[in-house]
Amino acid sequence: MKEKILVLAKTYPNLSRKYVETVCVAGITNKGEWRRLYPIPFRKLPFIQRFKKFEWIEVETIKNTKEKLQRKESCKADAGSIKVLGNVGTGFNRKWNERNRLLLSHVNKSLEDLEEQKKSRKVSLGLIKPAELMDFTLTPLEECRDWEKDLIKGTQKTLFGNYNSPLDRIPWKFSYVFKCNDSECKGHCLMCEDWELLESWRSWKNKYQNETLLWEKIKQKYFEWMKNRNLHFIVGTESRFNKFLIIGLYYPPKL
Repeated sequence: MKEKILVLAKTYPNLSRKYVETVCVAGITNKGEWRRLYPIPFRKLPFIQRFKKFEWIEVETIKNTKEKLQRKESCKADAGSIKVLGNVGTGFNRKWNERNRLLLSHVNKSLEDLEEQKKSRKVSLGLIKPAELMDFTLTPLEECRDWEKDLIKGTQKTLFGNYNSPLDRIPWKFSYVFKCNDSECKGHCLMCEDWELLESWRSWKNKYQNETLLWEKIKQKYFEWMKNRNLHFIVGTESRFNKFLIIGLYYPPKL
C-alpha cells in the first residue's frame, strides 16, 4: 500500500544482526494515523531519498504481521520506494503554526494513558507533553556484543557484503526525568534516542574535547533551553522489552 507520511521522529542508527544497520522512523499519515517504519537503512539510501524530520514522504508499506509484539502501528517499508514530497516548515516568524496544526491534535493525556492503550489495543506510539521536566541524566550503556564491535569497526562481513560505513557508537544513555499531567503519575525516567540529540553529542565532542564541558553543553541545550519551549515527547515502544522510550523531541516556542 502506498502511503503519505509526515516524518516526526528518527532514531540514531542502531546496529542489527539481521539488517546490519537500521533507523526506526515514526510519523503520521495524511489520514492522521501513526506509523512505525522498519527497517530503514537510512545511511545506505541515495541522497535524494534521505528524508528529514517534518518532511512528507511517499512509501510502499505493508502491515508487519510477523512482528512478535504485533504493535498496532508497525509496518514494513520498501525503502527503495521512498519519495520525498516536501517539507513542513516553521512558517512566517518561525511560529510553527502548520506543524502544530498537524501534531497537537494527537497529544495523549499521559504516559499512563498510553500504557493502558498498549495493554488493550497494542498501541505503541504517541505524543505526550511533560507537565514537569525534573532532570536530564547521563549513564553508561552496557558493553558492546562482539558482533557489534566488528560492525562499529567496519570489519564484519554480512549477507549484504562488507559493512563499509562504520557507526560511531555513543556509549551513553540520555534520559529525561519528568511527570505527566495525570493524578496517577508517580514520575518517569525515559531513555531518549532522538537522532538530533545523539548527533549533537557525536559532532560536539570534537568541539568540546573535555567530556565534562561537552555534557554541560548538551544539558544546557536539551534540558535548560527546552524548559523555555513547548516541549513534547514522541514516544514509542522498543521491540525487546516493549517499554516506552522517547524517540523524538517536538519543541515549538511557547504560545
